[in-house]
Amino acid sequence: MIGSLKRIAALAHLVLLDGLRRHALLGLIVLSVVAQAGALLFFDFIPRDIGRASSDFILSLAWLSGSIFLFFHGVQVIGLDEERKVIYSLLARPISRGEYVLGIFTGLAGLLLLLNLLLCGLGFGTLLIIKQMVPPVYFSQLNTLPYLLAWFGLIAMELMLLSVILLFSGLVRGSFPVLLISLSFYAICSGLPVAREAVSQRVLQTDPQPILEGVLRLMTAVFPDFDRLDFKNMIVSSAPQPDPSLMLANFGLTVSYVGLFLWLACVVYQRRDLQ
Repeated sequence: MIGSLKRIAALAHLVLLDGLRRHALLGLIVLSVVAQAGALLFFDFIPRDIGRASSDFILSLAWLSGSIFLFFHGVQVIGLDEERKVIYSLLARPISRGEYVLGIFTGLAGLLLLLNLLLCGLGFGTLLIIKQMVPPVYFSQLNTLPYLLAWFGLIAMELMLLSVILLFSGLVRGSFPVLLISLSFYAICSGLPVAREAVSQRVLQTDPQPILEGVLRLMTAVFPDFDRLDFKNMIVSSAPQPDPSLMLANFGLTVSYVGLFLWLACVVYQRRDLQ
């Protein structure tokens, strides 16, 4: 067990160093800094509720940066391992295919956590500056704990997407098909709550569709609802916080999904013909 953890940590270290060497985070951080600097210049054009608009912008920018990292750098790293036959060099050493999957996931997750840590600090500083520059009526409060909770939810969603990308990389060959399938998975996860809401509204209008409702419920088991981890509205809100047990259940469900997708990825790689 200890030897397996050491091999996973060694591979994760290589992935982490490779990402830093290729400046995978530098461009995204520069993009975020420029965008947040632009927010400082143009937030005066917001007529009201500057606090909510600013916090939404910061979290949306972080989600965009994380998505670019996942769908381009993450997919590229996994695809290049196969195209350049790096996986053969790794598996020629005493490391199993399951350890390879977990090592790649841990390394990319480390880069993702580092990116979010930097963006979290920059975003909080930007919100503090904006709060001091506007009257209290436009930015009444900035809640630190909900801000951190919103970032934890964001990181949880990104880790789930990373585990899905690893699973799809074992099912299909080539980085471009993996990119398309991963984007489709994310689009379905984002659009499914809207579809359920539309169907429920039609049910209230005496137009029941039990078959469609059942299909949407089944799809929810495969395509998680990302809205459960969206806490950005709590950052500047004075409303009571949600039930801690409900939030714990949502995060626990996310961890279960990540574990399931990683287990499936390990199974797929174990059975996959690498030729």
